Amino acid sequence: MSASPQLKILIIEDERPVRESFGHFLEDLDYRVFLASDGIEGLEIYQQHQPDIVITDLRMPRMNGHEVLELLAKENPELPLIVASGTGDIADTVDALHLGAWDYILKPVSDLSILEHAVVKALDRARLLKENQAYQDRLENEVQRRTRELTDKIEEITRFNKMAVGRERRIIELKRHINELLKELGREPKYKSPELIEEDASLME
Repeated sequence: MSASPQLKILIIEDERPVRESFGHFLEDLDYRVFLASDGIEGLEIYQQHQPDIVITDLRMPRMNGHEVLELLAKENPELPLIVASGTGDIADTVDALHLGAWDYILKPVSDLSILEHAVVKALDRARLLKENQAYQDRLENEVQRRTRELTDKIEEITRFNKMAVGRERRIIELKRHINELLKELGREPKYKSPELIEEDASLME
C-alpha cells in the first residue's frame, strides 16, 4: 500500500539495524523518513521537520522514549505516536499509553506489515480527528454567525419598539392637547379616551 509522498515519519531508534530496516521499508511505501539514534536527536529533527507521525523506542541513551512521548504529546496532542520496543514489559506498555502513545509494537518485528498496519491506522485516526475538529470549527463558526444575526435582529426589533413607544406617547399627547383646545372653545372633546392608541385613524383623518 503506498502513501502520499508528503507524509513524513520520524523514527527514533538507537539500534541501527532496526532503525534502517524500518526506514527503508517505509521509504519503499513512499513516506518521507527521518532517522534519529536517540531522544535528543529525535526532538531536534521533530522541531525542524514537523513529521506527521513518530515511531520511537523506549530504552535509549541520553533521553529515553518515555521522555520523548511525554514532551511530544504535551506539545502536540494530535500527533500520532507509536512505540516500538523490545522490553516486553507490560508496565512499559501501560506507561507509554498513559504518556500519549497511540499504539505499541513489540520488537523484534518479524513481519514489517505489522509496522505498516500500525502507521496506516494511526494516520487514519489522525485524519479523522482533524476532520472532526474541522467540522466542530465550522459548526462553531455557523453558530456564531447565526447568533450574530439573531442578536442584530433583536436589536433592530428593540429599536423599532422604542420608536413605536415614542410614537404612541406623542399621539396621546396630541389627543390630550386637542381635547384641551376643544374644551377651551366650549366644544365636546374629540377623544373620549385619549390613551387608546386605536383611535389613531380618526386623528389622521
